[in-house]
Amino acid sequence: MRPTLFIATLPLALAGCNYAPNTSITTTSIDGARVLDSAIRESNMGATEFICHESTSGRCYYAVFTSECRQDAKEAATSTCTTKRIVDFAVARGESKSVAGLPPDYRHCVAQEKPTPPQCAVSPQG
Repeated sequence: MRPTLFIATLPLALAGCNYAPNTSITTTSIDGARVLDSAIRESNMGATEFICHESTSGRCYYAVFTSECRQDAKEAATSTCTTKRIVDFAVARGESKSVAGLPPDYRHCVAQEKPTPPQCAVSPQG
């Protein structure tokens, strides 16, 4: 009788679970010393939290953008990219900022000074 009760209550137990949000971490070190430590956490509710754990400048500077690239019809090896800046902001060391409504294909950069997209990003985020 107990296994049946466990199986019957399993869906109810799972309904209360919060699955871990998607998190990316950026850490930059110079000569072994950490100079920048940031985390970006996406929640299931559509908000993205930008967290500045450490920055020797006292702030983490973020650029959030999309970048769409298309190959040139004449030159297969050439592509044209259009970057659309969504928001730029700074977060003090030890603080965070939440941004809602980012598109699924957004990218971001974080640095000790204001970054310049898209050159600052090497891989898609989100």
